[in-house]
Amino acid sequence: MSEPETTAPTRGELTAKAIRQAIQRIEKGRPKVINAGRKLSIASVAEEAGVSRATIHNNHPGLAERIREAGNRAVRAQRDEKNAALRNLRAKYTELRQEHIRTRELNREMASEMATLEVENRRLQSIAESKKVIVFPSKNTKSDT
Repeated sequence: MSEPETTAPTRGELTAKAIRQAIQRIEKGRPKVINAGRKLSIASVAEEAGVSRATIHNNHPGLAERIREAGNRAVRAQRDEKNAALRNLRAKYTELRQEHIRTRELNREMASEMATLEVENRRLQSIAESKKVIVFPSKNTKSDT
């Protein structure tokens, strides 16, 4: 029986492993080389893995595609989040616009009622100030007799 030959990983395999690990670290938000806030891109992975962007593009196209897909997922998620926020803001705007319309209508009604009351008040004041008006004592006043 012969023993299985154990060969050392090739340079390309080591590079691919470094790239995969860099992708995982960036996705988890715990990179060692780059800032934690950077998004997943070929440039950020290349910098994190210590290789050039050309190495990823030319020698590891499968990993390059994985990086692009992950970046696209992040962009789609961000776009969907912003669209949801925009829908919420539009709904709130519509609600506030309707409330504004109702408030303006109420304001018009109140202005009309106030104008009517002012006319009635002036009419009653002119009657009260007339010399023909006699003021009767109120039933609630007590007489001293």
